[in-house]
Amino acid sequence: MIKPVLIAATAITLAFAPPSFGQTRAQPPARATPGLAQPQDQVLSEPEIRDVLEVQGYSDIQTIQADGDMYQMIAQKDGNPVLLRVNARTRRYSERPAS
Repeated sequence: MIKPVLIAATAITLAFAPPSFGQTRAQPPARATPGLAQPQDQVLSEPEIRDVLEVQGYSDIQTIQADGDMYQMIAQKDGNPVLLRVNARTRRYSERPAS
């Protein structure tokens, strides 16, 4: 009599357990996001931002304005001047032609 009760109790427990209980699931590969790199816990310094942007193909990088974690920079890419807005915390940036 005790054995069927234990089996039923175990079955009920497993039926209401979260899907990850007792099994491992492969995590999907991380997707690359546009911008400098994957977000990190620390904020990039201004020289680190320049180094990463140079790897991305920018040159003659100059900071126009810095406001907290946001930087406005002007640079050259493919021989054309561009205006960059860089978030040093999320490591994302946007580019538009400099006027």
